[in-house]
Amino acid sequence: MNEKVKIKLKVLAVNDPAVDVYIDKNYKVLENYDDDTVDIQFDIVPWDSYFPTMLKVFNGETSYDIIMVAGHLWLADFVTKQYLEPMDYEFEDILPVIAQEMQYQGKTYLSPSFCDGHVIVYRKSTIEKVLGKPLDPVITVDQFIEVAKKLKENGIDSPIALKAHQSEILTDALPYLRSTGLDLYEIKDNKVVCNIKKMEEGLNKYLSLKSYAPDDTYTFGNNEIKEVLAHNKVAMAVTWSGQLGVVTKECDDLEDLGFSTFDTAWNVTWSFAITKNSQNKEKAKAFLAYLRSKEVDRLVGAYCGAPVRKNSYIEGMNKYPWYKVQLEMIENQATPLIDLLQAGDKNNVLYEEIYNVFTGQKEVREALKDAESRIEAVDERRTL
Repeated sequence: MNEKVKIKLKVLAVNDPAVDVYIDKNYKVLENYDDDTVDIQFDIVPWDSYFPTMLKVFNGETSYDIIMVAGHLWLADFVTKQYLEPMDYEFEDILPVIAQEMQYQGKTYLSPSFCDGHVIVYRKSTIEKVLGKPLDPVITVDQFIEVAKKLKENGIDSPIALKAHQSEILTDALPYLRSTGLDLYEIKDNKVVCNIKKMEEGLNKYLSLKSYAPDDTYTFGNNEIKEVLAHNKVAMAVTWSGQLGVVTKECDDLEDLGFSTFDTAWNVTWSFAITKNSQNKEKAKAFLAYLRSKEVDRLVGAYCGAPVRKNSYIEGMNKYPWYKVQLEMIENQATPLIDLLQAGDKNNVLYEEIYNVFTGQKEVREALKDAESRIEAVDERRTL
């Protein structure tokens, strides 16, 4: 008897600890998918090369049925350029704010995977010794800076670490930029404008933290932050909620970890989308229904620490001590960026210019002025 020919369903995903849950043999997410007509190819690409790889898919240079999308950060652009296929499904107990992020102009284009929002992780024993109490569940960036200062005054050489690698620095600095009362982008006269030039005060707050961080913090990405938090090399640091699973799994003293968030936090829901040029759209929709199921979402929460369903948080709150703060961050504190065309190009400018300031290559005002003119040039190219 001839063996049945399977359809190859190709998935492109970003290299993040949260994504490893899908391919980890111990969790058997792919192995337990009940469709023997499909062979899943799950390819994972590093973050710093992920966006260019996606563009190759959209340009037809390579073919994938499903790709991971950084939620609202890229959605408007990708839908406008007709890169994505709409889908329709019941949101059930997916958090309403996340469900809203899956949609653009009344249609659903994304299926949620996990969240990445700003969470402050700290050593309770150290903080309580210096402050006399733990951090509040929600604090301002000014309070964070004041705590870093007090830690330094109490003899801790590197109280904090910053995720200031060039590929991370914009989103690491975002809560500080927002502390001026303006968001990164806003709509004026029916046009999206970047407020970066007005954020000198917020950027200077972020830059002030360099003196409290390791000298090489400009090289720190997710893994470096995980190392210093898990192995008690700093008293506190901000990381993504989708990193908390790996941080806590490797932690030398989990009971000593406390969690807080910013009142100016940002959260993005990493999600799956079906490409417009997929030849297997119905199979792709069925697979995504499985990946966002209650059972898989619980596994995502257990593995990376950042599920998307309300019940996953409620049921896991006693087991995962950060769930309460994280749910507060997602539901009440985090504000998404507005829908933005050419988001990748514009944000890349900001990553570069903020990094130039952080590493001493430019003065603040020079970098902000250059950023503003470069972003205006992106808009001009789009309208040509």
